Amino acid sequence: QDLPHALGQGRGAECSGVAFDILDCGAGAGAGPAEVLGLLQRQQHRVVVEDKPCDNCATRDPRGEAGWLSNTMEKVNVVEATNDSDATCNDGTPGVYYWSPAPSDGKPHSWLVFLQGGGWCWDAASCASRVGDLVSSAHYPSLQVNDMYGILGSLSPVRGFNRVYIRHCSSDAWMGDIGAKATSAGVNWRGARILRATLRHLAEARGLADGDFLLFGGASAGARGAMVHLDALQPQGLVPAGVKLLGFLDSPCWLDTPAFQDLEQVENRFPEQTKLVVMHMQNEAIVSGGGLCELDDVWKCGEYRLPILKTPFMLFSSQYDWLRLIIAQAATVTPSACFPKPQCSYYDYADSGANAMRQKLLVLPQVIAGTSGVYSSTCYDHAMSIWKEFNLQRVLGVTMAEALSAALKATGNPNGAGMPVVVDASCGQFNCGSGCMKKFDSKCGCSA
Repeated sequence: QDLPHALGQGRGAECSGVAFDILDCGAGAGAGPAEVLGLLQRQQHRVVVEDKPCDNCATRDPRGEAGWLSNTMEKVNVVEATNDSDATCNDGTPGVYYWSPAPSDGKPHSWLVFLQGGGWCWDAASCASRVGDLVSSAHYPSLQVNDMYGILGSLSPVRGFNRVYIRHCSSDAWMGDIGAKATSAGVNWRGARILRATLRHLAEARGLADGDFLLFGGASAGARGAMVHLDALQPQGLVPAGVKLLGFLDSPCWLDTPAFQDLEQVENRFPEQTKLVVMHMQNEAIVSGGGLCELDDVWKCGEYRLPILKTPFMLFSSQYDWLRLIIAQAATVTPSACFPKPQCSYYDYADSGANAMRQKLLVLPQVIAGTSGVYSSTCYDHAMSIWKEFNLQRVLGVTMAEALSAALKATGNPNGAGMPVVVDASCGQFNCGSGCMKKFDSKCGCSA
């Protein structure tokens, strides 16, 4: 459909007649580093995974079992597929991607490569707190079943593409390629290696070739990794030179804001984390894209890359990004728990950051030039693209899926004309958009 530029007052239509199962992350006031990690881990693993077909598969998709099957992806061991013995997780188990070829009635020359999120760690102590699927592929199932409403699912605008989902078990936001013995942190960070090996395998064994279209991106830490690698994919020979590229960046944005109250620890300050990532991973060449990023300090290429990207992209970024705020504030609000009292300080800080984020998004040079698009809600969420919110939650009457469809359509236009700009400036308060699916207790709020 023809998607208008939506800014300021808009329709704000809500989905109706749908029973939404809203995630309650299970932690509220006073969330510390361990609780934050637990929240993030549960957020990243809402994907249903199974080793064999289920008994009620047909009920999971409105199109029955055929629809369910189109939500599934098969596991690929990156070490075995590429003969790269260093393409490994933190614990040395093989990197993994999940694969679903384009259906017979689909688009065999179009591709989605999606990098999973899941946070990162920057030194021995922060890495020691990460466990399970965040650091190891040992228990990854042979079959992954995606949310049918998400970008990887059967109702996605890219459902006809070849789909690749690379699991994040390296804790480095796809920016590391160093063994445990080579760094003072003693951590095996190999995300960039897993990514590069996978991309080469797609070209050598799966058919990614000149003339194809590639939607390359991810969510959260996956989006930050995609942002770092996007411009370097073709110059470094990771993707054939004749492939047409569009970035998909879901929640990569951070703000330089004053510390909340007295929270000056590394756990609460993203720039300090990024500096330590570059120092301990010794990944200057990776983060700078082999020199393509020319910011005065290399670590800034991992945080301030967005305004200087040359490859067109579609950006999704909440003005009240849940992860950005919980890291800064070490506290969160959920449908069953409020911010600590007095709550006003938390909401005032969030409102200030939201105003700054909205202004920064609107003045991105690529957005002003019309070569890239942006979609920004006031909803308190983060990295929704692989979940049902992708197709059901609306900003000014528009879903993320509809915005992506418009961006895909615009890639065929001269200079990307028609790239969507959907930025909610209609209410200017925490989770105030009429389409926001997550609702909070009436006791929560600045007046509470």
